[in-house]
Amino acid sequence: MAQTAYISLSCLPLPTFIEGRQVELKPDGSKINQVHLEYFVFAFVRQGRLNIVQDGVEQQVNDGEVFIMTPGYHKYEWWADDESVTLDWIYAYVTGDWHVQSSLTPAKNSMTTLMLHPPVPVQTLFLMQHRPVTEPERVYSMVDQLVSKELNCNSKQFFEAQELFIKLLACLQTQDNAKNELTQMSLSIQKFLKKNFNKKITAATLSEQFNARPNYIVRVLRQTIGLSPAEFLMQYRMEEAAQWLLNTDASVEDIALNVGFQNIYYFSTSFKKYTGISPTKYRQSAK
Repeated sequence: MAQTAYISLSCLPLPTFIEGRQVELKPDGSKINQVHLEYFVFAFVRQGRLNIVQDGVEQQVNDGEVFIMTPGYHKYEWWADDESVTLDWIYAYVTGDWHVQSSLTPAKNSMTTLMLHPPVPVQTLFLMQHRPVTEPERVYSMVDQLVSKELNCNSKQFFEAQELFIKLLACLQTQDNAKNELTQMSLSIQKFLKKNFNKKITAATLSEQFNARPNYIVRVLRQTIGLSPAEFLMQYRMEEAAQWLLNTDASVEDIALNVGFQNIYYFSTSFKKYTGISPTKYRQSAK
């Protein structure tokens, strides 16, 4: 029996619906092989029992269940055994971070250019790779619509299909972010760093604040937003400094102190590395 697997998808950017189709497999002994899928493939078994092998591990997907095949270097094989199998394929493309693990682990934020001053979304879609379909009437209604759509990228139908697909994913999610411990830990770390950005914050500071090992705190933040605490703090300070330079007449020395730097040279060097120009030139260019 295959171990329970959870797929974590970063929803920044959102997964994209490609196409849907209905397939019928006959119990004629033939097997379909596929290596290195390009897309995610959601297999909704509507009738019969689908036999599927993923990388040498065999399992059965019964009617009323869904199995998600993932792209990459995997080998899949599937066939019908004793009776015909009717199933719907939903193809989707994911450009953001994703991974498959035996536990619910957030995917890291794939939008690396986000400003940190607005709330940084930590939106991971948690999906069980093989599971029964709950709310079948609602789910199959959406699947039927997606299967029947012939998408025209020049029309609003394309965007309607994407909206419908996101609603389908929401129905299939195993757990939302509000109930995921790592996600909540990440948000707490971000909140603390923002509140205390102008103070000296070390690994020991965070370890004491959150009663956790420093390497665990680093892992939580990297897995959810793709930044270490030090990187997050530096970017937030640079954004804060930029606002001071644009909106006040404070000196560069005072701004450096206000955003947590004791050394004006280190502040200027860090700001130039972040923006490409010195603090003084940044202020002058804005004017």
